[in-house]
Amino acid sequence: MEHLSLDVLRTFLSIVDLNGFNKAAEKVHLSQSAISMQMKRLEEQTGQTLFERKGKQRLLTHHGEILLSHARQILRLNDEILLTLKETRLKGKIRMGIQPDFVDSPLTASIYRFIQHHPDIILDLKVDSSDSLQEALTKRKLDIIVYLAKEKNRTFDTVTLNTYPLQWISAPGFTTTKSPLPLVVLGPDCKIRQSISAALTASGTPWRIAFATSSLQAAWAAISAGIGISARTSIGMPATLKAIPKSAGLPPLPAVHSFLCSPADEIAHPVQRLKEFLQNENTAKDLRYSKNP
Repeated sequence: MEHLSLDVLRTFLSIVDLNGFNKAAEKVHLSQSAISMQMKRLEEQTGQTLFERKGKQRLLTHHGEILLSHARQILRLNDEILLTLKETRLKGKIRMGIQPDFVDSPLTASIYRFIQHHPDIILDLKVDSSDSLQEALTKRKLDIIVYLAKEKNRTFDTVTLNTYPLQWISAPGFTTTKSPLPLVVLGPDCKIRQSISAALTASGTPWRIAFATSSLQAAWAAISAGIGISARTSIGMPATLKAIPKSAGLPPLPAVHSFLCSPADEIAHPVQRLKEFLQNENTAKDLRYSKNP
């Protein structure tokens, strides 16, 4: 019986998670032709067509969806076995920073699993804005960070975890025809706030700030109360809120990426292991999950 290559399965998941062969090739450090050959070999081994073309996109077939589910389980089990059997006992303190979006998400669930595997590790978790996290990493006040942005900070050793579309968000029943459109926003340095105002201004849509806060939870609460609308990714979005459909006529917004960063030079072994663990978890399990269906 033939055996499926774990490396090929990781490439397959990268293609799905990054929505394309080009981005997957960059992530796994192979040429596009090389990963195309890998996928051709995988289809030969499984005896099934895994991708189908629709316009410029390559979408999973029914058999591709079946393989996707099993591949995630296989890679996660492989990584857990290696972590349990090979890893020396890690000790020390890791100072990590994440944006508020990730507080209640699969990312933090993965962090907790790492700590459970390594009970001698002390995790000091800081929750702050993307700018503050990057500044703290630069000053070596943090060891590793995860944040959202349109572009990576090239002064760090950076891994792109996922890509998320920004979406307009409101409470159910909120009317988006109000003029000027009331907005719920975070502080003036918030990059998503800047994207919101730029998109509305460029489209000629009148707007006003109805509620500003430094707390994402307070922003969610204000949106839920019907004070105004905002835009964010689906990460951690409360189930009481909804994405505003495109038919509402609001301007499109750019996508953002989640970046996993550490200093560009040598880092402590426990920090490196956490970074590798989160990369593997990201490949083996879709961390783009939203609590909303």
